[in-house]
Amino acid sequence: MKYNVNIVEVGSNVDDMLKTGLLILFNQSAPEDLKPFCVVTKENKLNGHVESGDVVTIADRTYEVTAVGDVANENLYSLGHASLCFDGAKEAQLPGHIHLTPNFESDLSNLGEITIK
Repeated sequence: MKYNVNIVEVGSNVDDMLKTGLLILFNQSAPEDLKPFCVVTKENKLNGHVESGDVVTIADRTYEVTAVGDVANENLYSLGHASLCFDGAKEAQLPGHIHLTPNFESDLSNLGEITIK
């Protein structure tokens, strides 16, 4: 397993962000003004870099990584921060983006965890 975290908070604006295909992760150090737009995590367990072809499990669903931005791993491991884009892009649109497929369908109401293998 490359990454494993517990979801501790789902910001009030996360559903609106998901309508655009974007899910923003941040650990508990997220600035207060950003928390409403983020899924806040804790207990980051890291072991390796995220790469295309990896499998991400969020709560109850799995997704395949299709592209990883140049600084996405650094940000994920140092800040617990990444922008997950559910668009299946084969090339990262921005340096901090991780692109996935299929479209987001996880149920965040019971929190849960996020893993990457």
